Amino acid sequence: MQNNQLSDFKHTLEIPVRFMDIDALQHVNNARYLNFLEESRIAYSQELLDVFNSIQELNVLVARVEIDFLRPVLFGEKLHVYTRISKLGTKSFTFESVITATNKKGEFPAAKALQTLVAFDPETLKSTVISPKLRARIIELETDVVQK
Repeated sequence: MQNNQLSDFKHTLEIPVRFMDIDALQHVNNARYLNFLEESRIAYSQELLDVFNSIQELNVLVARVEIDFLRPVLFGEKLHVYTRISKLGTKSFTFESVITATNKKGEFPAAKALQTLVAFDPETLKSTVISPKLRARIIELETDVVQK
């Protein structure tokens, strides 16, 4: 992935690779990527959308996660998770992320991911429409978001 494509992403989170992230094959275990993606989407939501600042505000559910692993990540490398919202529906929206690994040789794409979240009503436990305020903020921030 070219750096000019990464500039399309509105948020970047740096995550150091820790010893606890490493598996028996001496690279980051693929299950850890879900944690990295979660950290990034929460940071994006809090910092750019000004939502989900308390546990009571978490009125979305992860409905789908799709990850393409491109390159192993090793202990000592730094990860950058680039995140944006690429699709916006009536009741759901999709985070698109690119995870890169940085070492002495440079920055390399390590994984690409899509995460679809669905708005829900905690009282009825059913899906609901995305609030007009959140929808407007997403459209304002992500001017090229694909609306379904």
